[in-house]
Amino acid sequence: MQILKKNGSFMPDIVMAGGFIEESQIYKSIALSNFGEGFFRCSAELKEKYIERFDKISWEAVGLYSYLHDRIRIGLQHLMPGSRRFRIDLLDRSNLLALTERASEVTGIPMPLECDLDLIEQILAKN
Repeated sequence: MQILKKNGSFMPDIVMAGGFIEESQIYKSIALSNFGEGFFRCSAELKEKYIERFDKISWEAVGLYSYLHDRIRIGLQHLMPGSRRFRIDLLDRSNLLALTERASEVTGIPMPLECDLDLIEQILAKN
């Protein structure tokens, strides 16, 4: 790659097969690149959206956007249907369980053994 660069050939910032999922993978890729570039999957999308203003966006902001857009968004898209909550406005405290007595005391969120007591009582009362 250094030979291509020396000859003035086009050099992509970085070429990798596969995706970046974990922070350690991104860390290793930056360290291996040895060029000190900033790179993020969303940079092309942001450049297209913000055109002239893109150069004013810091790489740290692009990184945060990439993390929230890719990692957090995808994680929520997997978790929410699993709890039968298909919109953000459907999430509330009833979706949570406290794993310790202290957490339950502080938050008012029931422990696993307490969470369905009302439902069980309703079912038994109907029979």
